Amino acid sequence: MEGSPDVAQRDVVPERPGHVVGLHALGTDVDLHVTGHDAADLAAQLRERWHLALRPERTPHAPPPAGASGPPVGTDPVVVRAHRLAPGDQAPPWTRGGGTVADSDPRRLLQHLTQAVTHAVITARTGDLLMLHAAGLADPATGATAVFVAPGNTGKTTLCRTLGPVRTYVSDETVGIRRDGGVTAYLKPLSTRRPDWAGVKDEQAPGRVGLRAPAADPWVAGIVVLRRDPGHRGPVGLEPLDTLDAVVALTPESSGFMRTDGPLRWLADVLERTGGAVRATYAEVEGLEPLAAEICARRSPW
Repeated sequence: MEGSPDVAQRDVVPERPGHVVGLHALGTDVDLHVTGHDAADLAAQLRERWHLALRPERTPHAPPPAGASGPPVGTDPVVVRAHRLAPGDQAPPWTRGGGTVADSDPRRLLQHLTQAVTHAVITARTGDLLMLHAAGLADPATGATAVFVAPGNTGKTTLCRTLGPVRTYVSDETVGIRRDGGVTAYLKPLSTRRPDWAGVKDEQAPGRVGLRAPAADPWVAGIVVLRRDPGHRGPVGLEPLDTLDAVVALTPESSGFMRTDGPLRWLADVLERTGGAVRATYAEVEGLEPLAAEICARRSPW
């Protein structure tokens, strides 16, 4: 996923942005520099999709929003460039870590921008967050967060859409855990597969499906390793994992793990404080509701 903008991308993107959309994502300030064909419309679409992550103007003494812990104040924002080509123009090659997205197809442009922002903020927070590839939902009053870990395209976004409206949304992609047990939210658009959109996902505004940002500071209350089995019958199958088995299951679904100081001890501490991870085998996400409710009702061990 590492890379830098190629020559073709540099050729089509002007240096000065026509519009800047400011985000605070995974505790990181991000400036989306928007240029090109109908740039104002693209900037408006980005503000609508990323509405929960829009960076507010803050006074020097104003507290950050819930789940917004990040780099020290004064750190320059990460820049991701979005250039909308005119209809019919051929898009240059794109890499997730290149920092520039150029395309004439607005749906593909929005999807690639989400992926580029994800890569940028994960890179920025590597070393100071324990980042799990997971969906996160929190209790609105206490911030107790259920962390559902799973590979891509295995139901995390569907889980957020289904179980999230009665809770608060933390992420459908990456949950960042701090050393004090707090959770840093990544309030990205919901990347949703549609049968009528071949080869591209629909980047949906979370508010459109009833999701809202954390009102209380989120903290990790429990970790679930998801295993979706369409043939599973009956209640969700729950298998407690000892610390070693949980570490083995979780490390492949982490980001920047081996570039973090003492990651195994850090992860083991999270597991031990929260009662250990559990593997949940299920067919439909609705069956996970009792488990989500139980985790979000826990008291903080931090």
